[in-house]
Amino acid sequence: MDWYLDELVYEIKHLTGKKASIAAFWRLLQYLGITRKKLHKAALDAKDERRLSRLYGYSSRNIRAHKKVVFVRGRRYTILPALTIEGFVAVDIFKGSCNRKRFVDFILDQVLPIINPYPNNNSIIIMNNARIHHDKELIALLKGLGCYVVFLPPYSPDYNPIETAFSTIKSWIRQNHDFMKAFNDPIHVLLVACSQINSEMA
Repeated sequence: MDWYLDELVYEIKHLTGKKASIAAFWRLLQYLGITRKKLHKAALDAKDERRLSRLYGYSSRNIRAHKKVVFVRGRRYTILPALTIEGFVAVDIFKGSCNRKRFVDFILDQVLPIINPYPNNNSIIIMNNARIHHDKELIALLKGLGCYVVFLPPYSPDYNPIETAFSTIKSWIRQNHDFMKAFNDPIHVLLVACSQINSEMA
């Protein structure tokens, strides 16, 4: 299962009418022995619906969680965004996976021009603990410019608002499958999907 926690909470509310917090649902998964695990790829046919790539999912203990990665003409696509309360202020979409160099270049080229010294707007940089985010020179540069750099605790999706943004993008893709098929350029379609993240959703 490769749903985000907020998607599971929404689905439960939709089916039962009962609302639970993400934190409470996380504790329930732990109680039931359902844990967050690294996903294993299982390629789908290129004609299937394109989906955002995910690294983790949930399954019972001692059972591998399998991930279905959709390849568009044999390629996978990665979305690298910067999210504020106004929505996405920068986004990079490309074929393949993201490495540290690509991430650093994204910050330098697209994020650095719009940041400000703390405590002004766009002055706090929040990242999860992905290995590619821990670039000492980049962090030193951001701090040198007066930014406040925060790393989220491991396995804390409920603290990461970008998870909700990705959920919104995925829902939009599912609802606009015909629109996606009408374009030959997947990157253009994904940019349109990212444009759905605005100040009301962010």
